[in-house]
Amino acid sequence: MQGREQMLNVLHLIYNWGKGGFESYVHSLVEKLHGRECNIYIAYSERVPVPELVEGLGIQTFHIPMKSPYDFKAAGEVANLCKKLSIHAVHTHFIRERYISAISRLFGNRARLIYTSHVIVPKSPALKLTNRIIHGLEDNIIAVCGAGREQMLTEGLNKNKIEVIYNGVDIGFWGKRVRSTIRSEFSLKEEDFVITSAGRFNEVKGHRFLLECARRLIQLVPENEGKRVRFFLVGEGELLEECRKLAVQLGISGNTVFAGFRSDIRNIFHGSDLYVSSSKSEALSMSIIEALACGLPVVATNVGGTSEVVNEENQCGCLVEYGDVEGFARAMLKFMEDREFYSTRSSNASRTAAEKFSLDKMVKETYNLYLRG
Repeated sequence: MQGREQMLNVLHLIYNWGKGGFESYVHSLVEKLHGRECNIYIAYSERVPVPELVEGLGIQTFHIPMKSPYDFKAAGEVANLCKKLSIHAVHTHFIRERYISAISRLFGNRARLIYTSHVIVPKSPALKLTNRIIHGLEDNIIAVCGAGREQMLTEGLNKNKIEVIYNGVDIGFWGKRVRSTIRSEFSLKEEDFVITSAGRFNEVKGHRFLLECARRLIQLVPENEGKRVRFFLVGEGELLEECRKLAVQLGISGNTVFAGFRSDIRNIFHGSDLYVSSSKSEALSMSIIEALACGLPVVATNVGGTSEVVNEENQCGCLVEYGDVEGFARAMLKFMEDREFYSTRSSNASRTAAEKFSLDKMVKETYNLYLRG
């Protein structure tokens, strides 16, 4: 990285703060760069509590209402703010902010415009067309996985503007062993095999599929062993209550903990035995990488960029096609029954995270993209 003589002024333009992977991504960049290589500023639309990290670092924030992706008033405000603060780069993360940032070019904004694509989702022909138009006004897109880049290329975006920068996590933080409290907190026994999933309860994350897989796993193990399988599901969302009811209907409510929103994810991972991701669609899950850094092997659906993490080369888990209840259940069973298999995948989990998905690597590559121009 460059020294302080290369300090850059960077504006993150954010419509709304939430509690997911995108927020972890932004927090990581802010914490590593602010006051070192960059002066970070944040402009937001929705009035929500300022994240503790932002507040603790003394980052200056600005309120810019963003009523739609085509809010020209907001675009003008962004251009004026960039001029006032001598912003070198504007970093956006979702379509509304991305479009407003690009439109700010029409108001004289000369800052570099960088957009990170955090998701892989089907797009309508109309959206593909408007994305190509907007793409002509921006400088770079960060794809968080190779699969994301390939999708954008099929949509007609400029390959020279797309950079693959894998999500990264702080290996020192996640890999540090902690004495987890979740087993005592939730009356889980030491001999229980705890299978954890963390994510918002919505259609994309595939929780209903996961609960079907949980029932099948319990059916596959001997009766006395089935009692020690525990699914620990972290998160909130619109499908949470429906999934609680489904667990009852499937007869697995006694094996399932719905923990709600938790901020102590490292504590949870270090009290778990296996991490699972049941998504229908995914770019590159931060939670998967965080779990790997904690030494947790992973069973995940083969969607998006997940195969760039969980594969035969890395041997840190198992991939299963979405909807394959039997395959997913048997993959989890393999980790329960084969201790040598489990031990090898656990060691490879930590190694994979450290070698290929470190936060320092992600931050350095992102800073270098800011620096261009």
